Amino acid sequence: MVEYRYMRLLRMLHHWLVPHEGNNHRAKALHHEALFAYVLLLAVFNLGIRFFHEKAPDVLGYATDIRVEQLLDATNARRKEAGLDPLTLNSALSQAAAAKAADMFANNYWAHNSPLGKTPWDFVISAGYRYTLAGENLAKNFQTSSGVVDAWMNSPTHKANIVKAGYRDVGFAVVNGILSGEETTLVVQMFGTTNASPIAQIPKAQAAAPAPAAEPGLQPVTVVPTEPAAEAEKPVQQNPVIALLPSFVPNTSFEQVINTPKINISSLTSTVAFVVVGVLIGLLAVDAFVVNRKRVVRLVGHNLAHILFLGTIIVGGLSLVRGTLL
Repeated sequence: MVEYRYMRLLRMLHHWLVPHEGNNHRAKALHHEALFAYVLLLAVFNLGIRFFHEKAPDVLGYATDIRVEQLLDATNARRKEAGLDPLTLNSALSQAAAAKAADMFANNYWAHNSPLGKTPWDFVISAGYRYTLAGENLAKNFQTSSGVVDAWMNSPTHKANIVKAGYRDVGFAVVNGILSGEETTLVVQMFGTTNASPIAQIPKAQAAAPAPAAEPGLQPVTVVPTEPAAEAEKPVQQNPVIALLPSFVPNTSFEQVINTPKINISSLTSTVAFVVVGVLIGLLAVDAFVVNRKRVVRLVGHNLAHILFLGTIIVGGLSLVRGTLL
């Protein structure tokens, strides 16, 4: 009885995995019906992840470990490589960055300027920072501090802010919240130089030069205000983050966002997708080998093209990052 079941299992696997006359010289696992079933199962899998994430975010969630001290160290390391002085962490700029992050969550937008017309410089001024030069980099949904800074450095327009010689101070905010219905981690980086910061050694042409043209979707901004002293006279907002977003609890003091669920959604989904694609590539390779060996002529099916296509998906998936920049 055991031997019969074993032989039956072998025949079933042979039918599903190896091309022969009984399956029209194509493994049953590669038939259109099977491929449709894989797509359907992946869709159900993704819906299930969303459902369980809402019910138990501590068990199934997005792993995040972003800290201000790491962002500062990584930023200054890049400036050192460029032969520039390190930036000093400034509490006023950090307050401005925190207020900007809270405003994005409160008004549900992902942009340098708010729908109400607020610019990054409004937050800098409200924090009491008298700037002569200022800039902003934004990032969302990255998992690590190094990932954020590496992404900024890989974008010419964001890199221009990090390695701008005229900056002396920097502020950061790392904040979790809901943006456009999606759980989001925002990182705001504010650059600045005050009247008290010496920049005489920087050529005027360099200090006043506009940032390079932004790539599509990447729009870091740098401004040299014509009347900084007049703008800086505006009253300073007290506790702007709390006023803008009452539901937000600043339990991290804007210094870090660390989330370590038992199962990381990003790793889980990528692993499952790679396993499925890898199995399909293996089946196509076996199919091509058997068909070529038996010299079977088929009117349809180009396994090499399919393998290359699936391989491209894997390579693209490995290079894909969840985070985006602005």
